[in-house]
Amino acid sequence: MNNEYSVKDKLTLLLLATGMVCFGLIFPDSISDHVKIVHLAAHFGMSFLLALCFYMVCTITMRISRAFSYTVLITATLLIGVVYKLVEIASLGEIGTLPFQTIIDKDGVLTSMSENLSGLLAAMLIIEGLLVKNLVMSVARASKTISENRRNHF
Repeated sequence: MNNEYSVKDKLTLLLLATGMVCFGLIFPDSISDHVKIVHLAAHFGMSFLLALCFYMVCTITMRISRAFSYTVLITATLLIGVVYKLVEIASLGEIGTLPFQTIIDKDGVLTSMSENLSGLLAAMLIIEGLLVKNLVMSVARASKTISENRRNHF
């Protein structure tokens, strides 16, 4: 099997990296001060971790196709991010006292979701760049080699 990246693969990786930088650093202005950097790290890191975990569970444990695994990890990661933000807003006691748009703007919901999306794109970049192309192929080759060695040994 050919392990070289095609033009389509390279373009996919470039677009994922560009989206990760844009949605994580540029659009939400996440690196202007310490508090914003910590906020970025929290949202980015948790989305990254959730996306990788969902992908591994879907593909390795449940043997779901890669396309459907992406659908599951995107939906679940962003849904968990929205629920978390709603619980955070509800814990502040602002629901019902302020208009919804004011709450969204004041609490930085769009910034948080942009940073979550950045972590999600980073996870997809790792999956496409490392897992799919290299690790999965090396695991398949290793298991084939082990099974051939067992057959030859006995």
